[in-house]
Amino acid sequence: MVHPGAFAGSRKEFLTKEKAAYSAAVTGGYTRDAIAGIQRRYFKHFPIDLPHEEEPTAEHLASIDDDEADPEPTEPVKDKLSEEEYAAEVVKLNNRRKLFTFRKNVCHVI
Repeated sequence: MVHPGAFAGSRKEFLTKEKAAYSAAVTGGYTRDAIAGIQRRYFKHFPIDLPHEEEPTAEHLASIDDDEADPEPTEPVKDKLSEEEYAAEVVKLNNRRKLFTFRKNVCHVI
């Protein structure tokens, strides 16, 4: 049986629509830039905190402006949190970074 792939639903639809842009990038010699752009738009449509098996809402998708600048991630402020709260926020941030790196690498494989 053929492996169905890592993406389904609207995620697969999104990536399928990007095939033409990717093919043009390969032909034009700007593959890395195209992949970076595709990934940037992908994570706008499918936030890293959204479980992979959950679809984004229609309202979320309608609100996306691919040309809008991405907000800078914020680091926890040690002075404003207790030691336990700060440690928990750092763990949460590191876990989010690891998940982002993992999902970004999956996009490179496909």
